[in-house]
Amino acid sequence: MRITVTICALILAFPLLAQNSWSVGDRIFGQAGDGNWYSGYITQIHSKGYKVKYDVNGKTIVNAKKIAPYTWKVGSSIRCKIQGGGNDYYRGKLISANQYNQFDVHFDRGNIEPTWSSSCIYDGTPFIPAPKTNRVDQYSPPPPGSSSRKFGPGEAVLAYHTGYWYPAKIMAVQIQDYAIKFSGGLEMNYVESHLSPVVWRQGSPVECTGKGKSAKSQYYKATVEAINNSEIWVIFSNNVRQTLIHGKCRSK
Repeated sequence: MRITVTICALILAFPLLAQNSWSVGDRIFGQAGDGNWYSGYITQIHSKGYKVKYDVNGKTIVNAKKIAPYTWKVGSSIRCKIQGGGNDYYRGKLISANQYNQFDVHFDRGNIEPTWSSSCIYDGTPFIPAPKTNRVDQYSPPPPGSSSRKFGPGEAVLAYHTGYWYPAKIMAVQIQDYAIKFSGGLEMNYVESHLSPVVWRQGSPVECTGKGKSAKSQYYKATVEAINNSEIWVIFSNNVRQTLIHGKCRSK
């Protein structure tokens, strides 16, 4: 009888591995509490993210996952307030901009009006590119039975199974191998050569199942944007972003 085992890995206690990196003075978009993306500047690096001064109003602390590069230029799609339009934002094209953040916008309604960056928001969700990184090779451990054991009980690891590396947890250190457990309840004994430290970080290529009923059994190529002790932020090849538990992903 052939048995097919589906591995769903644990929600493990990984340390924070990656965040986007910004410097004071960088021109950026930040996502505010209302869900919109506003233009602004990084004014301070903060323990909880970055302090951002939005063009529209005062300073606030913004998580790194909610900051994107500033990309407005002539030809960009943009949404801005118009004269007599109240607090609503109207879609248009940026046709001119100067160093003082003054814009001329050709609105889809047909009118052309001058405005300021403080009266505009990003049209949609900006793309946050993951930086180019050298591929991280998987760990090459000593042979089984070595006195130099690299993993301890409770440690988060990647375990090699059917051609892929899945998140798992060390349950016990044994004489010749390790007892590990995947979140679906599957427990197996693994030699050290089939285990690796967690090497996922910003820019790492992974495959994830994603959210939704149609995506539960299908893995799709994605790139890690950030990872913390329980979640992983990825962007799929179609530019869709999702926040997932670690067990939704695997890597080659």
